[in-house]
Amino acid sequence: MIKPIFLTIAMTGALVVGAIAHTPEPFHPRAAAAAASPQPTLRTYNGPAQQIPVKAQYLDTMEVSETASGEGVGVFFTFKPQGNALDSAQVHIFLPDGAATAADQEPFVTGPNGLMQSNGWLTNRIQRQGSADFPYPWVETVISFSTDQEQSGQILLGQIHGQAVQVTLLYPAEIAGAYWPAARTILDSLEFDPGLLPIHGSGV
Repeated sequence: MIKPIFLTIAMTGALVVGAIAHTPEPFHPRAAAAAASPQPTLRTYNGPAQQIPVKAQYLDTMEVSETASGEGVGVFFTFKPQGNALDSAQVHIFLPDGAATAADQEPFVTGPNGLMQSNGWLTNRIQRQGSADFPYPWVETVISFSTDQEQSGQILLGQIHGQAVQVTLLYPAEIAGAYWPAARTILDSLEFDPGLLPIHGSGV
């Protein structure tokens, strides 16, 4: 009687092991989506190579252009055309000629015929002495605004190496979550070349 009992136990154990070995892994939709979605590639904008004192990393879903004039130097990070509201979103870094501090530049943003008034943007809030949302050493003032086209944004004013800095963040309010990872990549990696500052208009 010992042999049959042993065989029964052995077979039962084999069935249990087999069941464990073939149990399917639980399905996690988020993990599957992350695995299926290609991760954007990081690119580097190297302005100093063109005598523009701005360097930053950005996602390859964006593209970069520059302007230089007597008013200053601008670098625009915009999204490649996607056929949605992100097409009008941007990160605009502006280094104004002749402005050394945030206080020097602020009248050109909030004053008569300034950036806000010229664009018809509504000021929602002004934070001075920095912001926990933008913990960068050059940021002194954060102006939050909205537009009549269902867009939102912030204007960051600050200074570094004797140069005023103005960064305009403009994005569609309804899909802000799609904008911020790209914008943060730029802001977190943003560098200013001290050897090229302060700027001198189109002579950069």
